[in-house]
Amino acid sequence: MTNTTPTIKINSKHTLIGLLAVVGLLVLLSVWGQHMRFFGVSDIRGAWHEFLIDLMINSFFFDFEGNVPTYMNALLLFIPSLLLTGIGAWKSAIRDRFRFHWNGLALIFFLLSIDEIASLHEKLIKPMRAIFGSEGVFYFAWIIPGVIAIALFGLTYLMYFLHLENKFKWLFFFSLSTYLGGVIGGEMVSGYFAANLGLKNYTYAVVASLEESVEMIGCSLIIYSLLEYIKFHLPDGVVIRSS
Repeated sequence: MTNTTPTIKINSKHTLIGLLAVVGLLVLLSVWGQHMRFFGVSDIRGAWHEFLIDLMINSFFFDFEGNVPTYMNALLLFIPSLLLTGIGAWKSAIRDRFRFHWNGLALIFFLLSIDEIASLHEKLIKPMRAIFGSEGVFYFAWIIPGVIAIALFGLTYLMYFLHLENKFKWLFFFSLSTYLGGVIGGEMVSGYFAANLGLKNYTYAVVASLEESVEMIGCSLIIYSLLEYIKFHLPDGVVIRSS
């Protein structure tokens, strides 16, 4: 009798397309819900219709916490953490020079997923405003320590980045830049509109939805890049044995 090892195959391109489709759907639901919020619904037909309207307004808006987009964003950050943990375990097994960098990335994405659920970074807004008096693009003042953290990350991971194959240099750079562009750049754009128009208007709601979606697109690209890395370096898969 021939022993066969079960194989799980994940198509990176199909995964990316699926994730982007979900993100696109969530953006549409967020914008649609906020349109109903600010422009009203002409005819509410019963309790179930009212329930669905309330669901659209509150459960799918990207700028609210503890709803569907929050869970999706946290999940998109947790998946890279899992993939990086697997890569880190492999790199540790072969005593790779940059094994600690891979494991460090796994920890970073795990903490980011927790932060997305707990909104810890937003707790920095008030103390940062008190220190810097931030307005305009720095209205959401947590981005000030955020930019410092990114600079330190860049210095710490410079040699790690340079050792990657050219294909993965570009993949990781583009995907991570898209994510950080949404996190920092998008937050600066949202801050500008919030400082000038306030938080309770349809324009800000659309800008916030689009800005948050860039983060999700960046995370989806990171997942794609990691799956491509695994496929390139481990085409035959991985066998896990208990010690």
